[in-house]
Amino acid sequence: MDQNINSGTDFQQPIEQQDIPWVERNGFAHWAVAFGWVLIALIAFNIVGAVVGVLGILLTTDDLDPNMMMENLSSNFDILFLANSSGQILIMALATLLLVKLHAVKGERKEFLRLKLSANVWHVTLVGAILFVVAQPTILFLGWLNSFVPVPDVMAEMQETMAEMITTFLKSDNALLLGVFHIGVVPAICEEIMYRGYVQRALEKSWGITAAILISGALFGAYHLQISNIVPLATLGIFLAYLTYVSDSLIPAMVAHFVNNGGQVIASSYYPEMLDQQVSPEMDIPILMVILSVAATTFLLYYLHQIKIKGAE
Repeated sequence: MDQNINSGTDFQQPIEQQDIPWVERNGFAHWAVAFGWVLIALIAFNIVGAVVGVLGILLTTDDLDPNMMMENLSSNFDILFLANSSGQILIMALATLLLVKLHAVKGERKEFLRLKLSANVWHVTLVGAILFVVAQPTILFLGWLNSFVPVPDVMAEMQETMAEMITTFLKSDNALLLGVFHIGVVPAICEEIMYRGYVQRALEKSWGITAAILISGALFGAYHLQISNIVPLATLGIFLAYLTYVSDSLIPAMVAHFVNNGGQVIASSYYPEMLDQQVSPEMDIPILMVILSVAATTFLLYYLHQIKIKGAE
């Protein structure tokens, strides 16, 4: 018989259908659903952040004048970062975990997201952490090249405001622990679940691993809405995607992401003059350091490739 009978009256779903994800059963492409979620998540992230921000101001002030509330919000960094982290946790992490149910059947969802340990996970994690340290001059150079791209005034003002906000926050007292948490830990977990876990895997199912790595990295760069930084951000996204592919686990990308973000927070706490250095066409580029960084980065990427080859044997 084509169907199993349960209790003599109820029909169970055919075994073949139970093993097919909702996306494929209903004729959708994995990449299309992933692209749709990236757009929806960006909107939802900002809505959650706005709601948390307004609630935070309402709970900390008696002045209900809209102009004063906006002024208080823009200067209250604890609430601003809480709002940002709330959006990342609720939308990028938790909501994405729910959305995976459309792409993978029960029992295969952790595998879909690569939320697991693998045979080479700690080896790749160590190499990835080193990679994200030695690649910093390369990323700086890419940022310098990107700074020559014209940016609309509205986007430039928004980026400048965001940079000033982060700089002011990191220069404030007792900012180190909060900075490491909001800028280091939360994005390292939440953004990796969404972009390297969900988006990369969905694109991989539709277009293969090479396209998945490149496109998920580009989407990661675009998500930050910083035209003048899109090239270095996309490059970091591609590196993170490659670490995920080589290890078949999210752990190396999470650690490398934290090394990148959290490391900058920690470094700026000891060397606050770093915060005043802006990447621009006029800045002096340490050419020798960039050359050494490019060479070391290339070697480590090749080494990761060899790890993947050996793991496949």
